[in-house]
Amino acid sequence: MLASSLLLLACAAAGAFAQTTATASLVQELELATDHVDRIADLPQDSEFVFDFLNPPGGVVQGAAGHLVLASVSDFPALVGNGIALLAGFLGPCGMNTPHMHPRATEFLYQVNGSIQSGMLTETGSRFIMNNVTAGKAMILPQGSIHFQFNDNCEPVQFVSALNSEDPGTLLAAQGLFGLPPSIVAASLGEIGVEEVAGLAEKIPDDVAFGSAECVQRCGINIGVQPTAEQVPRVSANALPTGSAWTSKATSTSTNYSRSILGAVADPSNPSATHATTQPVTIALIAVVSVLGLGYVVLGAIFFVNRRKRGEKSFIRPDMKGRSLVPTLDHDKFDASAGPYDPMAASSSFVRPERGDA
Repeated sequence: MLASSLLLLACAAAGAFAQTTATASLVQELELATDHVDRIADLPQDSEFVFDFLNPPGGVVQGAAGHLVLASVSDFPALVGNGIALLAGFLGPCGMNTPHMHPRATEFLYQVNGSIQSGMLTETGSRFIMNNVTAGKAMILPQGSIHFQFNDNCEPVQFVSALNSEDPGTLLAAQGLFGLPPSIVAASLGEIGVEEVAGLAEKIPDDVAFGSAECVQRCGINIGVQPTAEQVPRVSANALPTGSAWTSKATSTSTNYSRSILGAVADPSNPSATHATTQPVTIALIAVVSVLGLGYVVLGAIFFVNRRKRGEKSFIRPDMKGRSLVPTLDHDKFDASAGPYDPMAASSSFVRPERGDA
């Protein structure tokens, strides 16, 4: 049983390889044809001028939330010399054709049923353009613009796009960015760390992916695990630094500590990582507060000691003959309630002490 299954898989793989090789040879022959008559002669079967989008020979992009079928020169040789390709998009509920661009073609999108949100950026400095494209309407997406399509509904939708190149090409924006050298990506995103760059790149879902969390919740969809195979291959120029080990949950860096304090980055799915990140900061804050508190205690002690010393310093009046003649602050105080001060009355109350005969 196992042997027969392996044999079937091997035959299927061999058939696909043979078909790809034959298609490549035919495309090369068509490109080298001297004129249109020769190209027609190289396609002897009438069926070679028909492309079946429901049962395509190739050009399929399969994601968790839908799929795309592209009839280009790679899978439909009859397009050679005609300067056109055609894309059929099948978006499931909350499905999104993730942000991408076509480096060699302008796209003219026609909505077949339902509605989609289609947005684009054409270049740095230009405004963002967003439209809700309903059935029967079309939107132009210029060559090189970054654009997307999002089905913000709970029912599947379909669109068809014409592209003015038989080989339009597609560059996925997120995968393309994170396919650059990790140090360049880290610097472009504010020095988030090479390990974090690698971890984020691993989490980018394949096209077609699920869109907003609000739509997914509204439609009661369980996303599960989305495939992440559409990664840019790593070569020496964009490889991770030697000895840099990373997983899907990348190790936090010192930059992450400050960002976590400010509340800019949080990972509720990884509480252990959050605890490990904030623990050193908490200890440091406790130490600083303790030092400040001790300083205030020392200052308070010095203040009370000095105040007590000043209080113990009192003036001791020396004994002297006839001290009763000297008015003090403790006697002869003026009583304001007795009325205005009368110098004559004050002098009459003064009793001159008796003096002995000389």
